[in-house]
Amino acid sequence: MTRFVLQLRRFGVRLTADRRRFGILCLLMAVALLFWTRLIVIKRIPRTALAETELLIAQDSESDAHDARMEIVTVVLPDQPQRDPFEIDPFVFPVAIPEAQAPSNEPATRQGDPKASVSAMRLDASMPPGIAVIDGITRRRGDSVLGSEGMLFEVLEIRPRSVVLGRTDARYVLRMD
Repeated sequence: MTRFVLQLRRFGVRLTADRRRFGILCLLMAVALLFWTRLIVIKRIPRTALAETELLIAQDSESDAHDARMEIVTVVLPDQPQRDPFEIDPFVFPVAIPEAQAPSNEPATRQGDPKASVSAMRLDASMPPGIAVIDGITRRRGDSVLGSEGMLFEVLEIRPRSVVLGRTDARYVLRMD
């Protein structure tokens, strides 16, 4: 056994002494690992089942006694999804109103020009139909926005590159610069 190990070491030294031989050894090892990995993957093929109606009916008629312990489960899937997967969940991400912009208990009926108040606002981003960033704060449809003159606006609609704000019966469009 020790003579075999000695011969194996000499062979290894001869292979690694020459760069060309060592390169060929590395290439052969890479190919061998590739084939070895492929054999492992082929042996462990994932088990998948596809149900075909004709095959299922044929099996039921042939061997009812054989499959007495198996139970057929019918799964009914909806035609359309129950909810929008891209909709932001208000339970997970609650709407937070910063203290600086939180509406006070005073009625928001101050006198002033609402157009000037809207023009003082800045639309940073709009991602229809759900989110807009106004003056650096993320807003959603239905949120309140406090204008520069203390006027309170409601986000009515979020469009690409613009947001529609409402105050009483008037609507104002805030556009991205």
